[in-house]
Amino acid sequence: AAGALLGTRFLVCGEALAPAYVAKAIIGGTGEDTERSRISDIARAAPWPSKWAARTLRNRIYDQWRGREEEFAADPAARQAYQDAVTAGELPPGPVWASEAIDLITEVDDAADLVARLAAEAEQALSRPLSR
Repeated sequence: AAGALLGTRFLVCGEALAPAYVAKAIIGGTGEDTERSRISDIARAAPWPSKWAARTLRNRIYDQWRGREEEFAADPAARQAYQDAVTAGELPPGPVWASEAIDLITEVDDAADLVARLAAEAEQALSRPLSR
């Protein structure tokens, strides 16, 4: 069986409603820059269930509080430092959700072109003889 990670790829399409900094960060990032973490949810007071941590691009706050999420949640000054860094432009205004496959994303495409390319590649793959 094979699969595809496409959500992040479509996030970097010209038609995506994401802010420009998201595409720039994803194109400039690598899979090793991503991490599952609750830090962004805690910092933004997002009521997201903790058992489903988001995969996002890391930043210095994530690195500082990795493995100490409960301590971060209990520290209002730490959460305010995150907000202050966002206000100062030192951190993006929101988390950059991204899969580990971002190494494969090198440019902004139109969604129609991306879908056409995916369909052509799928057709090629399906027309190959099965190997045993």
